[in-house]
Amino acid sequence: MSNLKKEILSLLDRERFISGQNIADMLGVSRTSVWKSIKALKEEGYSIESVTNKGYHLKNPPAYVNPTALSMLISQSSLFDRVEYFNTTPSTQKEAFSMLPESNDTFVVVAEEQTEGRGRFDRHWDSPGRRGVYISLVLRPDIPISDIIRFNLFISLAIAESIDEAFGVETGIKWPNDIYIHGKKVCGFLTEVVSESGVINAIVCGIGINIFKDDTVGKIPTAISVEEAAGSHVYMDLDLFMKTFMGNIEVYYNRFLNEPFSRIRQDWIEKSVIFGRQLRITESGGTFHGRALDITEAGFLEVLDDDGNIRKVISADVEL
Repeated sequence: MSNLKKEILSLLDRERFISGQNIADMLGVSRTSVWKSIKALKEEGYSIESVTNKGYHLKNPPAYVNPTALSMLISQSSLFDRVEYFNTTPSTQKEAFSMLPESNDTFVVVAEEQTEGRGRFDRHWDSPGRRGVYISLVLRPDIPISDIIRFNLFISLAIAESIDEAFGVETGIKWPNDIYIHGKKVCGFLTEVVSESGVINAIVCGIGINIFKDDTVGKIPTAISVEEAAGSHVYMDLDLFMKTFMGNIEVYYNRFLNEPFSRIRQDWIEKSVIFGRQLRITESGGTFHGRALDITEAGFLEVLDDDGNIRKVISADVEL
């Protein structure tokens, strides 16, 4: 990824113009190099206005997760070491797992399109090209495997708050790993681990978010896109979203490592969509119906089933 493109992108402003000569002087490069980099950014989808005697002005970012902007975010991150970007791939999870033996880095795998995207219970996740965010986070926490449920709770808040902040919508969390808007699923994430002797060596967290309206997603009655929920008056700024998202992931991951669930429990409960309604819960031993009463410090659900028994649910598929 061109460092010059990243540096120029960081200088472009939506509120004011900056001259090509100023950019060249600030970065110690030629005007020709600036022009070539601006041209390359335009080819990536950036809307950049050029006005004689005024310079360059950023109008709008591209309508997809842009590799230059993402690379710039990762270079500023204190959590992630690098990013791997694909135009298309079967699955970011597969790519991430294949790269695990190469190093002990923490890294991000992103694709514009997935042809074999999957969620929990190996369900297919539709991932049409440039219509959503398809990303896998590789983390190296060195924690007991029992902590992974807590991880999901912290990460679900990070994702939900990022969507809310960037697009002005109101999301809800369905335990353990789905984000909803208006009663429909807008995001799911799959958390997988590599562990030894009860200790997690690596977390690979795959996240899929439906950003733009798409015929594929539109045909699924239980799914929704952020664009559909936000309305036509809201601009889908993916650069802003990714900046918000990566920042919140870093904040909540650090909180997960250093704080108990009790510190975010009330925030999580207020975001939850499972309380006060009848649920269909499928565990490995079968299916039952009930109402969620509470969530424990370890992240387990306490459910009152239809027979009047209180059950502790550790891992299950929950349907509203």
